[in-house]
Order: sequence, then C-alpha cells, then structure tokens
Amino acid sequence: MHQPKQVLVVPYAIYERELYLYLLKRKDIDYWQWVAGGVEENEVILSAAIRESSEELSIMFKTSDFIKLESVCSIPRCHFNSDKAWGDDFYTVTEYSFAVRLSMNCKLNLSDEHNEINRIKYLQLSKYQTWDSNRMAAC
Repeated sequence: MHQPKQVLVVPYAIYERELYLYLLKRKDIDYWQWVAGGVEENEVILSAAIRESSEELSIMFKTSDFIKLESVCSIPRCHFNSDKAWGDDFYTVTEYSFAVRLSMNCKLNLSDEHNEINRIKYLQLSKYQTWDSNRMAAC
C-alpha cells in the first residue's frame, strides 16, 4: 500500500560546464517525465526517491547522491490508481522533488514503465511535453 505521497527525481549530469537532464518516455501515455513513484507504507520520502531511481534507471544509489529540491506540489488524486485506504475525502497527493547527479558515461537500463530515455541540454526542456511539476522541479 502507498502513502498519499509521490517522489520526483531529476537525473542530471554536468559536462564541460553544461547542464544535461535525463528524461524518460512513458510507455502508456505520450509524456516525458523524470523518475517518479509512490512512497510505500512506512517508507521515508528520501528512501522512496532512492528506490524509485534504482528501479527505473537500474543504478544503485546512496543517500548522499541526492539533493532535496524546494519544489513541492499537489497532484489531483484522479491521476493515480488510488489506494482505497486513502478514504473518499482525500483529493491530492503531495509530490516531493529531488535531483541526482549521474556521470555522462553511466549505463542506464529502463524499467518496464518507460520505453525511451533522452539526455538533453537544459535549454531543450521546453520542446518536450512534460507534467507541470516536472518543469517546475527543473527550474
């Protein structure tokens, strides 16, 4: 069972003083996104960010790899396969954002949730259809 909380992780790399972002293409809808996922019952938010990043990118991470971002948002419940335990009077899921630095030559293997990954320069982000919260976390 998930808590009514979500994590968003922005994978990035810096190469020759240029910021690169790693976007994942979802299989089920025509959207690009960062690493994202729910917080399990009895799981702390940072642990969820580490777990989701490891699952979706097939890289082992440690706590010190992550930077907590100021971006926090509320996402309408209708965008989730809501747990019945949340109750009928629960309307939004809080999303907490992090960043994690990757090396430019790291080998990424996508989970079954995604079918493509792109490494882009920060200035190219506006060309991609993403969730509003993903754009805000990258600012």
